[in-house]
Amino acid sequence: MNIVLFGSTGGIGSKLASYLSADNNLFLGARDPQKLNNLISKIQKPSNTISGALLDASTFTSVEEFIKTAIKELGSIDGIINCVGSLILKPAHLTSEDELLETIKINLFSCFAITKFGFRYLKNNGGSIIFFSSSAAKVGLSNHEAIASSKGAIDSLVASAASTYAKYNIRLNSISPGLVKTNLTRNIIENEASLKFSTKLHALGRIGKPENFIPIVQCLLDPSSDWITGQNFNVDGGLSNLK
Repeated sequence: MNIVLFGSTGGIGSKLASYLSADNNLFLGARDPQKLNNLISKIQKPSNTISGALLDASTFTSVEEFIKTAIKELGSIDGIINCVGSLILKPAHLTSEDELLETIKINLFSCFAITKFGFRYLKNNGGSIIFFSSSAAKVGLSNHEAIASSKGAIDSLVASAASTYAKYNIRLNSISPGLVKTNLTRNIIENEASLKFSTKLHALGRIGKPENFIPIVQCLLDPSSDWITGQNFNVDGGLSNLK
């Protein structure tokens, strides 16, 4: 398969890139050139095409150019995964307009742009688009107003776009993690009190790891899953629905 991966150097993105590189051609996107080059060198396979380019996924122009470049490299696209995201933990009254806008652009705008510009390259043969949302969009967690709002919008986008593009056999689904051990969540995990509190929120009694998302992503990319669309999958240790 030919897969385009946004946010490929993050905790979840890099783990997915490493796993998917074994049997697929990948085009990877990230902001940091050194991290991107290091990742490509690390997972490069002689039998597959593994390449990438820099992008700012929060802007429509950058996403459009990135996907155009991906097509030139891969020839076609079977799947698109967006692992781009951010985390801001502030109550609404302390969140600035700029912080809210940045959060929405990184999380929602990136998904909207991928849907908008990815359509033209998937409309003939169909394909799978996978977005990462958050369990915070469903559970009332303190100080999550900005991130919960932007992630909740992703789930709404998936439901509507899945209906719009079903006739083209384009499937859109989202995955909602709980707390996962990555660089993005380092401030929470390295604080003993915060980590202890957060761990208790997950029914399984532990936080997630990036590799926990390999099975669901693999499933949603698989052509045999061609009857799954418009869904949100909670991979969150029970955070969203268990007490």
